[in-house]
Amino acid sequence: MPRSSRSAPPARPLYQRIADRLQAELDKGRIAPGDRLPAERLLADRFGVNRQTVRQALQLLRERGMVTTGRRGTRAAAVPAALPQQVIDTAAVPPEGFENSLGVLRTAPAPVDIACLLGLTPGTPTLVHQRVEPVPGDQLADATSYFSPIALAEIPQLAEHRRSPEPHRGNLRGLYQWMIDADLRPHRRDTIDLTPVHDPRPAAADQVKPTIRRTIADQHGRVLEITDLRLPPGPARLVYDFALPSI
Repeated sequence: MPRSSRSAPPARPLYQRIADRLQAELDKGRIAPGDRLPAERLLADRFGVNRQTVRQALQLLRERGMVTTGRRGTRAAAVPAALPQQVIDTAAVPPEGFENSLGVLRTAPAPVDIACLLGLTPGTPTLVHQRVEPVPGDQLADATSYFSPIALAEIPQLAEHRRSPEPHRGNLRGLYQWMIDADLRPHRRDTIDLTPVHDPRPAAADQVKPTIRRTIADQHGRVLEITDLRLPPGPARLVYDFALPSI
C-alpha cells in the first residue's frame, strides 16, 4: 500500500508545550493569583528539561500576561482589585452573511470589568459569542458572552470553539446542558441597568437604553460566563417567569 505524501505537522517547541501546561494550571486556579510558581530547578526536574527551556516557557507566560517575575521569583499575575481606567475595545464587525440566529464565535479580550469578574488578566483573550437573543417581553437584544478560564478548561465543547483561530458561525444552545454534563451546576443572576443615556443633540431628552448583565456561576460560586444584553433605546417591557419549589 503506497505511503501518503502528506507529512505530519511539525511538533511545537518543547518550551511552548511546557508553557501551555503551566497556563492550564493557572487557568484552573491550581496556582492562585499572586502565588509563587515552583523554582526553575523544580520545574526543570518535573518536566525533565534543562533550566534554559524552563526560562523560555516562563518568558512566554510573561508575554501572555499570565505571570510576573521579580526579586522573589515568578508569581501568577494578580487580578486587579480595583477597576483600572483602561478600556479595551472588543467591538467586532460580523463577517458577511452573518446570521443572527447563529451568532459569531471568536477569541478576543473581554472589557476590563468583565475580565476581572471572570478571573482573567485584563487583555488576555477568551472565547466571545456575539449574537441577537430574545429577552423576556418578546424583544430582541444584542448579546455578547464572555467565558472564564474555568469554563473553557472544564467544558470540552467550549474549548473546541476556543481553539479555532478564526471567527466562525455557530450557536451554544446546549451550553447549560454541557455545564451539567461537566458536573457544573449553573446558577443564573440577571442585573438590569436602566440608567438614562445622555443625548447630546440640542433639546433632545435623555433616553433609557436598558442593559441586562447575566452572570452564570457554578455551585461553588465560580463565574463561568458573563453576558451583556443590550436592548434598543426607549421603553422596555421585561417579563420574568419563575417556578417556585413545592413545599
